[in-house]
Order: sequence, then C-alpha cells, then structure tokens
Amino acid sequence: MLSTQTKDQIEDLLDRFTAAWERRDIPSILDISADDIMGYGPGDDERIYNIREFEAILRERYAMAETFSVRRGGRTIKAEGTIAWVIGDLVLTIDGEVLPCRFTMVLRGTGHRWVVVQYHLSRSAPSNI
Repeated sequence: MLSTQTKDQIEDLLDRFTAAWERRDIPSILDISADDIMGYGPGDDERIYNIREFEAILRERYAMAETFSVRRGGRTIKAEGTIAWVIGDLVLTIDGEVLPCRFTMVLRGTGHRWVVVQYHLSRSAPSNI
C-alpha cells in the first residue's frame, strides 16, 4: 500500500523532474537519477544504460530545440518497500509543435530519497492502430 509520506515524496520528485526538464537543467535531472539508470527516449535509437548515456541524450535533445516546455498530466503511483513505479501523461511543446506523450518510471528508495532507475518516454500512438 502506498503511504501518504511515500506518495508525497514521489510527487515532489516528479515536480522537480518536470521543472528541471523544462529549465533544461541537466545537473538537476541527473541528481535525481541513479548512476545505473536505464530506459528509452522517444527516438528509435535512444536507449539508456547508465547516467552518462542519459546525459548524452538530454544534451542532444535540448540542442535540437529552440523552445521547449513540459506539461504533466495525470499519473498513477504505486510502491512496495523501496521500489515505486509511475505511469503518466505529459505534453511536450518543442519549437511550437505539441507532442502528447506518456512516460513510465521506476524509482528506488535509498533510505533518504528516491532516485529514478528506469525511465521511458514515448509519443502516444494514434488511436486507430
């Protein structure tokens, strides 16, 4: 069962993660990411196997856009012990193009904070598929 304290801590992490993405604040994003983070970015070849690869993808993505904003939508948080998982919706606006997306995250509790150990961001598929 998800305690109020755990939910509040994870909501805070999501708020910081989203704000850092919008500011393009790579050090803050990496600060709440585990060294062994893994995941997928939205590009076909964007696979993440550690924090260095995550940083490289962030730098590449931010360099491609003049303007960038993030609006987080609904989300669901679940947790058991020191592991939590999140699914949610967000909207990226990149150089005026509005991109509905969804994300998943797995978080690990370290005893004094939560860190992102898995992240997957993808554009939403058309509903006629």
